[in-house]
Amino acid sequence: MAEAEARMFDLINDLDALRDDGIPILPGRTLVNAKELYRIIHSFPNAISDEINDARIILKKKDEILQEAKMRAERIIQDAENERYKLLNESSLNKAMEEHAEKFRQTVFDECQQIKMAAVNEAQELRLSAKNDALRMKEESQEYAQQLLNHLEQDLDRLYQVVHNGQTKLQELKANDNLQQMNMNNQ
Repeated sequence: MAEAEARMFDLINDLDALRDDGIPILPGRTLVNAKELYRIIHSFPNAISDEINDARIILKKKDEILQEAKMRAERIIQDAENERYKLLNESSLNKAMEEHAEKFRQTVFDECQQIKMAAVNEAQELRLSAKNDALRMKEESQEYAQQLLNHLEQDLDRLYQVVHNGQTKLQELKANDNLQQMNMNNQ
């Protein structure tokens, strides 16, 4: 999980670097490389999917731990059963030994249940934590990307307005030149 989280922060640092390397066009506005911006933005879902894959790995490990605990419990129970049958076939201590074996089997079973519950609880906590981290990082990255796009849109609107004003001014200057030319020709 730490690797995927590090990649998310690397992408955020890439966005900051892209902004820092941009060309200032208006106060508080910067022109950036659009291809690089889209590359960074489109990399966020991959980093988030790594978090989800990490959660799947944790769940798989949980299943392996549970399977191992179950096999171990079955072996212990089988050993206890074998011991019980062996003791039953021996002298007058059979009854006491059978009770001892049953207690032993119950103790082992209880311990296995505790191990199983602890493994299930730990896996659920890890899964929930991984899911929450992935969702939080996804929301933060989308919010950051939205902010960048909003700033870019504002910059483009202002740049459009500057170009439009410049064109209007050029048309006015041209109209004034034509008017002066006509006045000179009439004199």
